Amino acid sequence: MTENTIHVISVAFQRHGELKVFVQSWINQTSSNWKLTVIHDGHNEDFISIMENFVRICPEKINFKCTERRYNDWGHSLREIGLKDASGRYVLLTNADNYYIPRAVEFINLAIAEAKQEYDVLMFDMIHSHNNPGARTLPSYSFFEVEYRTNSIDMGAAIVSTKLAIAAGFENKSYAADAHYFNQISKVKALTGEKLFVCKIPRVLLVHN
Repeated sequence: MTENTIHVISVAFQRHGELKVFVQSWINQTSSNWKLTVIHDGHNEDFISIMENFVRICPEKINFKCTERRYNDWGHSLREIGLKDASGRYVLLTNADNYYIPRAVEFINLAIAEAKQEYDVLMFDMIHSHNNPGARTLPSYSFFEVEYRTNSIDMGAAIVSTKLAIAAGFENKSYAADAHYFNQISKVKALTGEKLFVCKIPRVLLVHN
């Protein structure tokens, strides 16, 4: 692992085919400074079997667990659980039915190397699976230009300083929890008296499903 390790914390509930594609998308990365934790909402033997196979491939980079009970709150409780054990320089919260392009970490590393200071939030564009995402008149699976404001960013489309992410936590369990998460990050940074350093990679690194 490097000092720029990105800890990917992903939540899952069944959808095992998509899970396989998601985990493989991390194994396929051209840069290796990532580690992955996948948390399943409740016990699931098929999930365990799939993840055990991936752990055998990347035992130092992949881990997983099932919660003792099902929370059924869009995975938000699982994100809260995952953040408590977050490590590395940056954290990425996402869902295990998404897909990241093979050069995602490579492009993130390039942006970090070129930065004049350490990023608090580093965003990237995505393909969005929803109809009219963020109240934009767009059909499903259209290009979605990410911005750091409500209705214009998905938690899976940004890495965040691990220190900030842990301090922000993930207490909100509503449908709009993404917005609350980023608002909390802004509030935590404001308490330091420093300006939040946000930037964006103008590339599509995520396919949101």
